[in-house]
Amino acid sequence: MGLVKTLLFGRDNGIRAKIWRMAAGGGDTDTSPNSSYSAPGASVVTAGVTAGGANKLEPPKDVTPPDGYEVVLHKDALSPGEVTEVIIGGTAIAIANVDGSFFALSNACPHAGGPLGEGTMEGGLLRCPYHGWTFDVADGACRTNPDVKATTFDVHIERDAVCVRL
Repeated sequence: MGLVKTLLFGRDNGIRAKIWRMAAGGGDTDTSPNSSYSAPGASVVTAGVTAGGANKLEPPKDVTPPDGYEVVLHKDALSPGEVTEVIIGGTAIAIANVDGSFFALSNACPHAGGPLGEGTMEGGLLRCPYHGWTFDVADGACRTNPDVKATTFDVHIERDAVCVRL
């Protein structure tokens, strides 16, 4: 039964579980025109969610990101050595904190589409949870296969907000 639950609902800290929690009434992200999520098509899937589903810190709503960037999470919501998944502008992104520096890359592993935001961090390397392929979060270079590279995104810190440019 555990395998069926995992296949249907995803891992406890995974994107599918977060979406299920939001659909069940756990999502209260402010997407009004006055919020920091006012860009067309922008949404954030409970960034900084603990395994129990409670937010550590809400993304700052009083921050105006630079042109082309979207606020994705509060900088203190992700501790050094952690990675999380967010959806912004319809794009799933993995955000990683490496010793206080933030990096963003495509959430889909280029090898087999595994959710990189559910992977594990070791230093500046992110390991895909499906097949163990390892990526440098700074430039997306794959350590397992040098011919493969994950898409990266520019990150900007504006006060307490982590902002990503798609």
